[in-house]
Amino acid sequence: MSVPFVLVVDDYANTRAYLRALLEHEGLGVLEAGTGERALEILASREGRSIRAILLDLKLPNQSGIDLIAPFRSLCPKAPIIIMTAHASVPTAVSAIQKGAFHYLEKPLVEEELLGTLSRALFLEKTGEDSLREFSSDLDLVGPTMEKMMDRLRKAGSHSFPVLITGESGTGKEMVARAIHRFSARSRAPFVAVNTGAIPRDLVSSELFGHEKGSFTGAMERKVGWFEAAGNGTLFLDEIGTMDLSVQVALLRVIESRSFSRVGGTSPIPFSARILCATNENLEEMMREGRFREDLYYRLNVHEIRLPPLRQRTDEISFLAIHFLREALSLTEDGTEIRLSEGARKTLERYPWPGNIRELKNSMITVSIEHGPEIRESSQALIPPEWLPESVLKTSSSKDEGLEPEPRTLKENERDQIRKILQETGGNKAQAARILGISRKSLYAKLREYGLGDHSGSARETSGLE
Repeated sequence: MSVPFVLVVDDYANTRAYLRALLEHEGLGVLEAGTGERALEILASREGRSIRAILLDLKLPNQSGIDLIAPFRSLCPKAPIIIMTAHASVPTAVSAIQKGAFHYLEKPLVEEELLGTLSRALFLEKTGEDSLREFSSDLDLVGPTMEKMMDRLRKAGSHSFPVLITGESGTGKEMVARAIHRFSARSRAPFVAVNTGAIPRDLVSSELFGHEKGSFTGAMERKVGWFEAAGNGTLFLDEIGTMDLSVQVALLRVIESRSFSRVGGTSPIPFSARILCATNENLEEMMREGRFREDLYYRLNVHEIRLPPLRQRTDEISFLAIHFLREALSLTEDGTEIRLSEGARKTLERYPWPGNIRELKNSMITVSIEHGPEIRESSQALIPPEWLPESVLKTSSSKDEGLEPEPRTLKENERDQIRKILQETGGNKAQAARILGISRKSLYAKLREYGLGDHSGSARETSGLE
């Protein structure tokens, strides 16, 4: 098997020598060019056929690296182009990626990040788009809509800027964050997921930044926080909209200075992880209400990925249901056939799935336990009973009489479902939110909307872990 070659385009001889030594030590071949003109000559020559990736400096004599992306891709369309620069800026990086660059690295180069980026670039160059489908097979993102999103996730993984993932509870925001991480050069580094809404308010700073021994009552030893644990990997902050304003200020300071200090500490600790955030809240509305800082919002929302709710993907619900049934029953594609009746399919598509993909998956797990691979409209636990058509709940004689259920709005059904679950849980809102597949904040909002009694939440419910 031939050795893959990397073309290094940089006007500094010392940089080229350093990269040659590093890459050859990793078993790669290296070709060098000090100018854009020389690089074009190499790519157009016979030896250019062996090039599998390009490291391109942004600033070259009399030329910008961005201007070379198009001609490089024309001569060597399959070779991923990785931009290197000591003058990083968001607009420049976005422009490079939009013009076809695979990734963007800041100088001085971090060896681990560079080698990880090259490894991912060479893998994609070898396997192409088929790798995306293979990679997505272990994600709960199957279906035509989400298949289209995989390319967006790959592009998001190709840079290191913050990404804001928005969508209702249960739409798969953490899975998307993990996909971005695995598509990135940081895929071998830690992925640290933190549910900021589940941390008691008085412990948020300690959990995120860590603390020194004796910094407060109960601090019996030094604690490493999530920011430090993320290392050079990815830090995923879920439910970012629940973060207290004082913590928002601290997070903004970390993003701007790329360092932080433990609670009770004075020595700054470098922060090099990439930040991904997710929320089911409307952050723009929260900004107008003064509950979320505008400067932090624009720092985190460099790139936004919106996930559609399941009720807007009705053509995929049956597809997803069968996928989850196969998964629950441990069936392969060549295994037992899943039988989903036409009535069951229509029932699944009619239900609004307030808990989205999470609720559908849980429903299919329950149904698989009780009914195996054959699912009918009347299968118990398919959807909440009050959502089943009257024809299923009534006797066959009633059905023959042509009785039809009284038309009801989605809001009416949702209100009754929430009321029913609250009754079953004895008013425990935390438990009700888990059953409904939504966050407690979303439940409180719906209680206010439907006028369903107290919606403030007890101290036990609002401060404990979900």
